[in-house]
Amino acid sequence: MTTTSSQRAASSTTDRRPSDTEGDKPGRGRGLMSVRSFAGTYALQLFTVAGLIVLFVLEPNFRQPGNIRSVLLQASFAGLAASAMTLLIVAGMFDLSVAGIVGLSAIMVATVLPHTTVGAAVAVAVALGLVLGTLNGVVVTKLRFPPFIATYGMLNLYLAVAFIWTAGATLPIASVAFLPLATDDFLGVPLLFLVMVLGVAICHLILTRTRLGRNLRAIGSSEAASRMAGLPVDRTRITAFAIVGVFTAVAGVGLSALLSSASADMSLGFELTVIAVAVVGGTSLDGGKGSLLGTFTAAILFSALNNALNLLSVTSYWQYVAVGVVLLLALVIAGLRDGRILFRRT
Repeated sequence: MTTTSSQRAASSTTDRRPSDTEGDKPGRGRGLMSVRSFAGTYALQLFTVAGLIVLFVLEPNFRQPGNIRSVLLQASFAGLAASAMTLLIVAGMFDLSVAGIVGLSAIMVATVLPHTTVGAAVAVAVALGLVLGTLNGVVVTKLRFPPFIATYGMLNLYLAVAFIWTAGATLPIASVAFLPLATDDFLGVPLLFLVMVLGVAICHLILTRTRLGRNLRAIGSSEAASRMAGLPVDRTRITAFAIVGVFTAVAGVGLSALLSSASADMSLGFELTVIAVAVVGGTSLDGGKGSLLGTFTAAILFSALNNALNLLSVTSYWQYVAVGVVLLLALVIAGLRDGRILFRRT
């Protein structure tokens, strides 16, 4: 009797023991969640890689070394300015005057270059960008103008100064020592692209490893709380505007070297591209959050898309449609990932 009860108890315990298959379910569930988390975190990077693979397969001209160099070179200009713009948007601001800063910095180089060395001319242009960016920050923070109105006004002011400076003409640049800034490579990679990579890395370190970066995120998340906590809100935002001015001036110098000329309207519309690259890269227009890896990826995505459309002989107005669709798709993906877009049943 006792033996029978013991056997039944042992049998019951054995029956309740989970099988090996059932024991694996939590592991598989965790693995699936980690894959989903990875896909959500790096959705833009996966989307870009997939798009590049498709272009490599379908368009033979796209995978030519010369064309790949062109894609990287074109990504450099927007990527440089957008990396700094990421910091500014994280702080709850943005700058529409970057096209004017590009034009003025390029014109400064073309004007000064015949009378000095390449290094001195570049330094003067970058210093001009620093001054213009700082001026934007002062106008926005001290005069309390909305950034959209203030920087749009400064854009028109900078363009007016540039047109007056050049009398509406294009200034040629013939310096043999200056033009290689846009044509030289290092280990097969365009020098300007490496400069952009360095700029992205610097901004990433600022955002994630410095007090300035912590202040930028805090101010973008809540300006009122940051002021109550004693953070230097105005000074921090002016610093971010100054960084945008410097990086944009570097982009202007590189663009003038590529075109061998400088003019007031050499980059009209550049401001919208820069902001779009930062936002598609995962930087929230609400402030407080940004990704330099995303900005870097978005710069390559935009450059590759424009390049591919030209190779496919797509007309200009359909190119605008294609770029707009990709932009909206990327924003929807980002919104779903961050929970800002929710589908509710009615």
